[in-house]
Amino acid sequence: MPATATHLAIVRHGTTCRIEEVPTPDPGDGELLLAPEQVSLCGTDIQILRRDRDDPSPVVGHEGAARVVAAGPGTDGFVPGDRVVVNPTHPGDPSFLLGHNVPGLFQQRVLIGASAVRAGLVSRLPDDLPAARATLVEPYAVVRYALSCLATSAPDTLVVHGDGLTGNLAALLAPRFLFPTVRVVVVHRTEAGLKWTQAHVPHAVSVLASEPLDRQVTGAVALLVTTHRGGTVPAVEAAVTALGERLVAVHPLGGVPPLATTPLLPGVDLDGVRRANTGGPWPPATTTFTRPGLSLTLSGNRGVTNAQLLAAAEALRADGSADPLLTHVMPLEPGVRHLNRIIGDRTRTVDGELVLRLVIDLGHSHTISSRGV
Repeated sequence: MPATATHLAIVRHGTTCRIEEVPTPDPGDGELLLAPEQVSLCGTDIQILRRDRDDPSPVVGHEGAARVVAAGPGTDGFVPGDRVVVNPTHPGDPSFLLGHNVPGLFQQRVLIGASAVRAGLVSRLPDDLPAARATLVEPYAVVRYALSCLATSAPDTLVVHGDGLTGNLAALLAPRFLFPTVRVVVVHRTEAGLKWTQAHVPHAVSVLASEPLDRQVTGAVALLVTTHRGGTVPAVEAAVTALGERLVAVHPLGGVPPLATTPLLPGVDLDGVRRANTGGPWPPATTTFTRPGLSLTLSGNRGVTNAQLLAAAEALRADGSADPLLTHVMPLEPGVRHLNRIIGDRTRTVDGELVLRLVIDLGHSHTISSRGV
């Protein structure tokens, strides 16, 4: 790589992002230099960019396919041109969490360190998986794992608390990976989110968080929490209070604050429950909570295995049913403008449209003159 090589990156400054020209690194021993294709803005990215979390990476993003540009010594098996996906969660090295504590995918070149490469976190993707749909590989795998965990409790109803991409994806996939006859209830924060789910996931029952939940469920109930970290404990408390003994399983999948506890479940650390399944082990680690009138199996997960990612990619090759979740696929400059509106205005509605998921195209037709947006 020439000493003067540069690329464009979406760099955060406070709560604003700018397109900037940054130096392109050379891969060292065991490292890979990748060129991301299209990258999606997930809920965790939004929290980081709004400074609701203290993750230090100046460039976020962990969902999307990439091409190998250069391979350092000791990266046998990878050659320039290989299409890959990066597992963002290293199960044995907390110093690698893509887009959190190491620079993420929202840039035209990204260096993947030797620790991640050695651990096998970079896997090949099929060339015929569309670039936008490839951004769904990680959330699809994570949701599939969560539904598999909840299936062990054999619920009659799945309550999904949270109506972002992950929540809607869970509602969409539940009949396939939970049970075909499962009743799905999605709990929404906003009317806009409720109307979107009603239009695009019609088999689900959509309710606002302010509405009584107990009237919408039948039989044994499992709760999947896909909201932001500040909403996880309140969502669990609301379900425990409303459903009582009908609630049999809880799985936090969205953000969970450190030492997340509730007096309704004394002795249970929801963050610890989730972290116990870092990397998606199977069978999952679970915690059982019992008291008179309540018996719960709690699980959770942070990331999945490479095999689970590749299984998701294979499923998505021929299945476009989740494509409507990618509501906004945009070029670099307008994509960053939308991103800044979402962050700065703290809204999912931009120009009158609900942005369920923003995907930004990092194609290399963009030139250095684009910087400063």
